[in-house]
Amino acid sequence: MGTNYYVVPNRPSIAEPIHIGKSSMGWMFLFQDASELYREVPVVWHCYEDVEDWLYRHTVESEQYVIIDEYDEIISFDDFIELVARKQKQFKDNPDNFRYCRNVGGYRFEEGEFC
Repeated sequence: MGTNYYVVPNRPSIAEPIHIGKSSMGWMFLFQDASELYREVPVVWHCYEDVEDWLYRHTVESEQYVIIDEYDEIISFDDFIELVARKQKQFKDNPDNFRYCRNVGGYRFEEGEFC
């Protein structure tokens, strides 16, 4: 079982949510590799540093977006970064971490749409 995380506009909007990735029990966080999948705003991230930088600029600096989970709970930038760091450390020894996804600098990335 896991929880998906998204970025959505920080105001009422019909814009499509931007899928950040998924946190699943026993695994490091799985990020969605984004190459302008979302037409409303340029989103290009292919490594963890890209994700962290984009989220910081759009959720902390400009407050244009907020991070939410699939249950519509708002997650602060700091709490999200802490979640990722905790999962990186806690599940780093799982031998299957990169069996079904790419290893990008020690972080899990999925290309294309999540199923």
